[in-house]
Amino acid sequence: MSMKIFSTKIRFKTIILSVLILVLGFQSWTKADDISEFQIEGISVGDSLLKFTTSDYIKNNFGKWYDDEYHQLILNNNFLHYEDVIVSFKPTDKNFTIVSISGSINYGTKINKCYLEQDKVDTIFSEIFPNADRRVDILEKGSYGAENGDTNSKQIVYDFDGGTAVIDCLDWDQKFKPKFKDRILISIDNEEFRSWLTKNSS
Repeated sequence: MSMKIFSTKIRFKTIILSVLILVLGFQSWTKADDISEFQIEGISVGDSLLKFTTSDYIKNNFGKWYDDEYHQLILNNNFLHYEDVIVSFKPTDKNFTIVSISGSINYGTKINKCYLEQDKVDTIFSEIFPNADRRVDILEKGSYGAENGDTNSKQIVYDFDGGTAVIDCLDWDQKFKPKFKDRILISIDNEEFRSWLTKNSS
């Protein structure tokens, strides 16, 4: 079965991408200029989180990033393609506008399987974001702190007007984190959030 991982709205229709086959050929794609045209599990950056959950759930289940400027939340909506969907928002925003959305799929200890899928998604992204600045960021073993052992990651980053798309394979050191699974994380961030995240994680 093909693993469908990413969707995008084009001319008011949602087109689902698969890492194994494309629903439409590349020649059929209209290149989108607005980050809000891209979706993960039907959710876009710029949407109100209140469309997908309640304010009570948000207030009782959020987690902090590096400080109180942004919060994050795992949505438990029995999604079709992803195991987890994580969104970020400003806690001072009464509408809980989504500034970042990520979808993840776990691979247990099979990080090489993650890399294979990452390459396939990278090929798709290169067509969706033809004018983006593409780079590969390697976080070497030990980059996540001594408490995480040799945990490392490979991130393929697409910077474009208004935001960033990232395909991240995280290789957990199971000797230090035996309950953590290697996973692929596909993220869409708006420009403001990505700048803040880069500043605080460096």
